[in-house]
Amino acid sequence: MIPTRYKSKLPKSLSWPVGANAISTYLAGLPHIADFTLTFWESPVYPKAAFQRTLRETLPYKIFRAEYTPAHNPGYSGSNDMVERGWYEAKWTMSVYPVLSEYRCTAGSSLLDNGLPKIADWLRATCQTGWDLRQHRIDLVFAPAEGTLESQCTEGV
Repeated sequence: MIPTRYKSKLPKSLSWPVGANAISTYLAGLPHIADFTLTFWESPVYPKAAFQRTLRETLPYKIFRAEYTPAHNPGYSGSNDMVERGWYEAKWTMSVYPVLSEYRCTAGSSLLDNGLPKIADWLRATCQTGWDLRQHRIDLVFAPAEGTLESQCTEGV
C-alpha cells in the first residue's frame, strides 16, 4: 500500500473521489510505486477561495497529480539536518484533491476507468533512459459539467 503522508479534513460538501486502497491496488507492481507517498489535500489551488469559485462555476480542475522531482545538490544554503532528513533526495508523490459530494461517483469512476490507466502508462515510461534527470508531472483534470477527465503531462518543470 502506498503510504499516506497527510489527509485533510473535508467539509460535508466535499468528498474524496477515490481512496488510498483503490489507488494502491490499481497501481500495484508498477515501476517506482514503492517510492511514492500519497497526500490528500483540501484544495488543488491557492487560495482556497479560488477553489470555491471553481466549484461554484463548475469549472474543470485537477483531482489527481503524480509527480517526480529528481535529487538535487543542497548547495551552500542546505543544512546538514535538511540533507539527513532527505530534503534533497528524489521525490515521488501522488496527490488527491476533493470533489463536490454530488460528483464523487462520477469523478471516482472516471478516475478508476480512465485516469489511473494513464497514470500506469506514465509510470511505465519512467524506465526510459534519462527520464529521471528532469522533473515530470501528470495531472488528471475533472470537468464536472461534462463528467469527463483529461490528463495533462508536464516535463522538465
